[in-house]
Amino acid sequence: MSSNADQPPTALIASGGDTLQASRKRKRNGSARSDVTGPSPVMGKPPAIPRPSGFEAGSSSTIANGFTSSTSRADDNGDWSQASALEVASRTNGSSSNIGPLATSPQSSPEPSCDDTQGQYIGPTSGVSFLLRVQKRLHQAISKSQASIFTFGDAPLQTPDFMPSFCMMLPRGDAQRLLDRYFDFAMPTYRFLHRPQVQNLFNEFYDTLGVMHDTDSAPANMALLFMVFAQGRVYMPEQDLPGPSDLSTRYFLAAEHQLTKEKGPIRLTSAQARLTQCYYLLTQSRINHCWSLFGTVSHLILALGLNRTTRLGKSNAQSRIIEVECRRRTFWCAYTLDAFLSVALGRPRSFHDDDINAELPACLDDDELTNPRLATSRTLPSHMFAPLAHIKLARIIGRIVRQLYSIQPISADRRTVLTERISKDLSDWRVESSRFLDADFSISSIPPIYPRQRNVLNLTYWHAIILAYRPIVLSNFTRFLHNQNATRHETSDDTEAEESVQQCVSAALSTVRTVDEMVRNAQMFRAFWITTYFAFTATIMLYIYVIHKRASPPDVYSSCFSAATRCQSHLSAVAEKGSLSERYCLVLEELRVEVLRQTRRSYQPISSPRGIGHNPLQDDIQATSVPLDQSPYSVESFPGMPVETPIDFNGMPSSAFADSSGWGQFASMVSSGMGNLDIFLTDNMGIN
Repeated sequence: MSSNADQPPTALIASGGDTLQASRKRKRNGSARSDVTGPSPVMGKPPAIPRPSGFEAGSSSTIANGFTSSTSRADDNGDWSQASALEVASRTNGSSSNIGPLATSPQSSPEPSCDDTQGQYIGPTSGVSFLLRVQKRLHQAISKSQASIFTFGDAPLQTPDFMPSFCMMLPRGDAQRLLDRYFDFAMPTYRFLHRPQVQNLFNEFYDTLGVMHDTDSAPANMALLFMVFAQGRVYMPEQDLPGPSDLSTRYFLAAEHQLTKEKGPIRLTSAQARLTQCYYLLTQSRINHCWSLFGTVSHLILALGLNRTTRLGKSNAQSRIIEVECRRRTFWCAYTLDAFLSVALGRPRSFHDDDINAELPACLDDDELTNPRLATSRTLPSHMFAPLAHIKLARIIGRIVRQLYSIQPISADRRTVLTERISKDLSDWRVESSRFLDADFSISSIPPIYPRQRNVLNLTYWHAIILAYRPIVLSNFTRFLHNQNATRHETSDDTEAEESVQQCVSAALSTVRTVDEMVRNAQMFRAFWITTYFAFTATIMLYIYVIHKRASPPDVYSSCFSAATRCQSHLSAVAEKGSLSERYCLVLEELRVEVLRQTRRSYQPISSPRGIGHNPLQDDIQATSVPLDQSPYSVESFPGMPVETPIDFNGMPSSAFADSSGWGQFASMVSSGMGNLDIFLTDNMGIN
């Protein structure tokens, strides 16, 4: 994009944006087969696993956009008088939803059973077929427009239609509110910017009408300021949105324009501006764009040496103290984001611990850096306490991914040892942070940044627990499925399995309760990309637990199912077309429907006052008026996919999930929208 050097850099210039989201058509060649090597083995009774202490009681509370029971029907054998048809509803709180029904093709017959090129059975009842259906739905949800290879699978970035030379400045008061929102709410734990410095840039920008004093550093400084405005605008309350609806996008594009004008050596603000862009892209469900840009950010950070120890030297000048602290904050915030991108996308990290000896930031607020004595008169925790705790937790998560989710398989004994070490690290972290995490921030006079920080830390902590124990849980479930005739001792170690299941499910339920609280307090923003990912992971864990316990009495798992469907409903309420939340809902809906089929097939009461075939899961969920076939996330919205035949979870690929590395591929397929299932279709999966 060309620019006029004489024009003040206040122009919010819309560069030629790429049209995003292409749908990649999958073509499979295989001969249809009707012969199967043999009938599926009969599912054995799962080992008795005690209910975690954190289980919620079965609740029938109504959610505005929740679930309701539907009409009754009988199956082909007449064994059931009522079938499950619970469905995720779109928002019904009075605001129109931006999610319309996804495009469907003419009704077609279910795909025939067949073998893939590696000889795996992928008929309608196989576990692989379930994964392929999920992948097909995700691909159908992606926009059909052609996108760059670096942004394929992302939500479209709506490029504003205005003159490239158009200049616009918000009224100073409105812009100040955006800056305040950035520091007071938008970035609770990613606090790598020094607020007084940003405020000085803001004042200079408005005092000079965009003609900055230092022309060499002006592009990076302007880009950083624009990104603060963009990020602050995304998190503004609905009733207080200054400027046009696409203002945040305009600021993002203006920052892009400024960064193209950078010349000379790399500056710290060069990395900070682009790092802020990464956070903004995540709020817009452009995770692939973010990941590509983060590669540049990580290279700039390494080139600046932020990963290395930075000493103050003999200079105690205030500017030097602030610079050193900002270098540390910037690096560790990038390190933390790197860890979460790796988890969400199932891809290797950019930073490696062996290359890092940078000190952690000081637990001092911005105004205390040059006057530490101010900290002694503080009545509330430092704003930097939570960011430091977040960094420490990200380092533990990095070890979890590196040790337990490595592409190289590990033995069960080695995994147990590593899990015990990680569990101790997490327990120590929780004790160290307990005073902050257990504090009562419900008082209205408390600044909103503190509840935000506590929620982020709690959700991250519970997600770390799920990550740590999930491999053992899934390995135990899979071993049980493939060893129905083995004794309990041969199948798994009961003590280890019980502890892992308790930890995993309790963390998942705690995640749901936190999301419930955020929704009640109207603090569930669409921009909370990591919160929706944590909720998605927790809900999957609960659904898998219910499937595993389907042969048990319903009161063992009904509270988990109720929590999972409630959390799915919350995600549906914030989902927009092409967003990450929409993809999460597509996958969760497949699992939810499968849970109902599996429990219906397994639950065979001898007698029931409500009649033979009553599905007890109906008792914990209120009905919705939205029919199953009208939801944008409904299985029936995608013809060609078998919907009446229950999935044979005996055939779920064991090495794909039990060995953990397959979760990286699954996460990449869901979050990025462009993964494939080759890892699930290898020869050694033993699907019969």
